[in-house]
Amino acid sequence: MARIRYYLDWLFKDLTSRRGKYVIAEVPNLPLIIFMIAIVLSVAIYPGVTQKVFSGIAYLSLIYWGILEFRSGRSRFRKLLGILGILATIGAVLLTVHF
Repeated sequence: MARIRYYLDWLFKDLTSRRGKYVIAEVPNLPLIIFMIAIVLSVAIYPGVTQKVFSGIAYLSLIYWGILEFRSGRSRFRKLLGILGILATIGAVLLTVHF
């Protein structure tokens, strides 16, 4: 049981303060809000250049969010979430781009 607690503390404890609080979720920040709006608009708009612009904005904002999380995340979980967000976005872009 102590080993599980050690790993949970290592993954979720706040790295920026000595208070030992757990950080799992935070309020969505601006890049995530931009991503959500852009993805809704890209789905709602008829296929064409405008749809591709909104898709590009969505992908770029999600990559930017991942970089912010990786660089300034308050726990290792948030940093890992940022890396996974970047990798998933790059994978989605590679699957949707036609060479």
